[in-house]
Amino acid sequence: MICNAHLDPVWLWQKPEGIAEAISTFRVAADFCEEFDGFVFNHNEAVLYEWVEENEPELFERIQRLVKEGKWRIMGGWYLQPDCVMPCGESFIRQIETGIKYFTEKFGVRPLTAINFDPFGHTRGLVQIMKKCGYQSYVFMRPSGFDCEHDFIWKGFDGSEILAHKMNQGYNSGKGKIAAKLERAFEREYGDDGINMMFWGIGNHGGGPSREDLLTVADYMKANPEKGITHSWCEKYFDRIDKSKLETVEESINYTMVGCYTTMVRIKQAHRRLENDLAVCEKMLALSGASYDKQELEKAIKALLFCEFHDILPGTSIKAAEDDCLRLFAYGSEIAEKYKTKAFFKLCEGQPKAKEGEIPVLVFNPHPYRIIQDVEVEFQLQDQNWNENEVTVVKVRDSKGDYLPSQNEKEACTFSLDWRKRVCFRAELEPMSINRFDCELHVENYPKRKIEPCTETDEHFTFDNGKMQVLISKKTGLIDKYCVDGVDRLNPESAKITVYRDNEDPWGMRTDNFSDRIGEFTLLSAEKANAFNGYPEETLDNVRVIENGEVRLKIQAIFGYADSFAVVTYTLPKNGNHVDVKIRMLSNNSSRFYKLSFDTTLNNPEFFGQTAFGTERLRTEGKEAVYQKWCGVFENENSLAVINKGTYGGSVDGNMLNISLLRTPVNSAHPIADRPLADSDRSHDRIDIGERDFEFRITADTSCIDMQAETFNQPVIALSFFPSGAKEKRETAVEISNPDVILSRFCNDTDGLKIRLYNSADKQTESNFRIENNVFSIQFGEFEIKTFSYSNGKLSETDMI
Repeated sequence: MICNAHLDPVWLWQKPEGIAEAISTFRVAADFCEEFDGFVFNHNEAVLYEWVEENEPELFERIQRLVKEGKWRIMGGWYLQPDCVMPCGESFIRQIETGIKYFTEKFGVRPLTAINFDPFGHTRGLVQIMKKCGYQSYVFMRPSGFDCEHDFIWKGFDGSEILAHKMNQGYNSGKGKIAAKLERAFEREYGDDGINMMFWGIGNHGGGPSREDLLTVADYMKANPEKGITHSWCEKYFDRIDKSKLETVEESINYTMVGCYTTMVRIKQAHRRLENDLAVCEKMLALSGASYDKQELEKAIKALLFCEFHDILPGTSIKAAEDDCLRLFAYGSEIAEKYKTKAFFKLCEGQPKAKEGEIPVLVFNPHPYRIIQDVEVEFQLQDQNWNENEVTVVKVRDSKGDYLPSQNEKEACTFSLDWRKRVCFRAELEPMSINRFDCELHVENYPKRKIEPCTETDEHFTFDNGKMQVLISKKTGLIDKYCVDGVDRLNPESAKITVYRDNEDPWGMRTDNFSDRIGEFTLLSAEKANAFNGYPEETLDNVRVIENGEVRLKIQAIFGYADSFAVVTYTLPKNGNHVDVKIRMLSNNSSRFYKLSFDTTLNNPEFFGQTAFGTERLRTEGKEAVYQKWCGVFENENSLAVINKGTYGGSVDGNMLNISLLRTPVNSAHPIADRPLADSDRSHDRIDIGERDFEFRITADTSCIDMQAETFNQPVIALSFFPSGAKEKRETAVEISNPDVILSRFCNDTDGLKIRLYNSADKQTESNFRIENNVFSIQFGEFEIKTFSYSNGKLSETDMI
C-alpha cells in the first residue's frame, strides 16, 4: 500500500490555495507518521516541499526528521508532474535535474522510481532520459485504454529499457472508502510473484490519509494477515517483482484527452518560447563569459517547469490560473531576455568601429552550424527626412564588402516619415558567433518605398525561383500549387482553415478525433476586406502583394467564417524551397475547432512527428496525434513537413494533413456522467476567444528536419549596434559537422561547460564537435543522447545530471 496525496498546485484553483492545501496536507501526514507505528507516507514534487519550507519551516524540519526515520518517503524526485508529451527532451531533464538537486540538498535522498500519476500520456523519449538520469522504474496511470499488464519493460528509441507499472485503480481512494478499494485490489489476478501495488489517500485536492481510513487499514490488516498487506513505497515493490517474464513495449504510451494537444494556444506558445529563450540564453552566457545571477536564472527555469504542470500546459485550468501562468511565462522570458542582451553586447567586443555613413548590423547565430538564411533588422536613421519626394533605401554589405541581396520592408511601426527602417537580407552566418554586416544609406527620388511587381495571371500570383514553384489563387486566397524539384507536393486549395464542431470540454475526454466538419474560412470580398482593415473607401483586391524584392515575396489574404476572421500572410523566399505561413486569427465562435488543412499529393502516406529526443510514427484515420516542433507525411521519396512555433496537435486523414490551430471550449468544463458540461443560463469563460497568432513553415525538404525546426524556433538575433572597437574580437567557438546532431544544451557548469548532444536520426552516425581549437569525433547510436563536461580543453562524457 502506497499512501500519497495527489495535489495539483493549480487547476480549479490558483497557486495561493495550492500552497495552503500543501501545507495542510503535509502537516496532517506528518502527524499520522508520528502517531501510527509502521505507517509510511509518500510524496513527490519538489515545488510543494519548497512551499512548505518557505511558509512553515517548523513543519519542514519535522518532515526532514521523518524522512531520516524512514516514515516519510520522497517519491518521484521531479520538480512536479509535468505534461509528458509536449515538453522538449531538455525540459524533462530540467524537471529531473531541479527536483533531484533539491531533494539531495534538503533530504540527502534521491528516488529511483519516477512518478507521473496524472499526466495525459507519456512520450517514449522519457525512457532514455530516465535511464540516463539514474532511474530504474516508472509509475503512471493514463491512458486508461492502454492494453498491457500492469508491469512491463518500456523500451526507448535508443534501446534503453526501464521497468514500468500502470496503476489500475488510480492514485487515490476517497475518504472512508479504503476498505472497498482493498477488496477490489484483491479481486485482481496477480502474476507469479504474487504481489501488487495499490495507491491510496484522499486526493484530487490534497488530503492524503485520514484517521478514519488509517484505522480501517489497521483493522483490515489484523483481520486478514494471510493477505500480506504492508505500508510501503515504490522502490520496494519493484525490487520484489519477477522481471524475467515481463512483456516489452516499444512505443509512446498515448492517447488520451486529445483536445489537450490544442487547448489554450497562448500557454503552449509561451511554453515553447520560454524553452527556446532559456536554451539560447544559456548558450550566449557560456560563450560570452558575461556575468549573471545564477539564482535569478534558476527562477526563470522554475517558471518554465511550473507552467509545464499537467493541468497548465494541456490547457485544462480555470481562466485565472491561465492568466497567472501567462504572467509567469513572461517573467521567465524577461529574465532570459535580459541576460541574452547582456551576453550579446559582450560577444560584440572587438568588432571594428563603423565607417562614416555606415550602419553596422551584428547578427548572432545561436546554432552550431553555418546557415544561409534571410535576416531582418530594424534601426533608426540619424535624422528624420521630411522631404515627401524622397525615401532612404538601405543596402547591405558583408564583412568582405560584397553587396548582399536585400530589400526594404514596412517597419513594425506605422509612421509616415522617412526615419525608421527595416531591411531584410540574405546572408551566410558563422556558427554560434557574432556576424558583422554594414548598411549603406541611399536617398532615392521617389515618394515612398517601392514594392517590386510580382508575376501574375488573371487567376494567380505566380512564383518561380528555379527550385520552387508556387501559385496563390486570387479567387480563393489559397495555395494552388507547391512544387519542389519538379514534384508537386500539394493539390489546389491547400492551406485552408477548416471548421469542426466541438463542445465545452477542454480535455476532449470522450473522443479521439474532431472530424465533424461544418464549414471553412472563405476569402472575404474586396469590399469586406477593405472594411475589415478599416478603409471601406479603398478598392484594392483582397489577395494582394505586400512586400516583394530581391529576398522574398509576401502575399496577404483575409478570410472569414461566421463571426471569426483570419489574416493569412504567405512568405516565399527567392532562394529557398519552403513557404512560411503566418496567421492572425480573430476567434469569436464558441465550441469550434479550427484546423489548417493541406491537400497533399501523397496517396497513402505515413504520418510522423517529433517527440522528446525521437521521431515517432503517428496514428492516422483522422485521429488526433501529438508532436512537437514538426510533423509530416511521407510516402516513398515524396514528403511534406510542417514546422511550427508552439502547435502540438494534428491529424492525417487519407492524403489530408491537418494542423490543429485552436479550440473554443469552456475553461475546465469536466465531463461527469451524463450531466451537462456547462450550465446554459450564463456566459462562461471561453478558451481562445480573441486574437491569436500562428507561424508555420511548409517544406518538402525533410532531410535534417530537426535541425530545420531548431533554426525556425530559435531565430538569429540581429541588432544595429555601433561597437567601440575595443578588446579582442571573438571567433567562432563551437561547430558541429553533422546536421543530424542537435546541440540540446550548452551552458555553464560547476567545473566548466555542460554540453548535451542528440542524434536525431534513426541510424548510427558520427560527428565532429569543434570547441575552441579542439575537435572531437563522437559516435552516436540511433536517437542517442550524450552529455559531456568540457574543461581545460578536455571533453568527458557524464551522466545527464
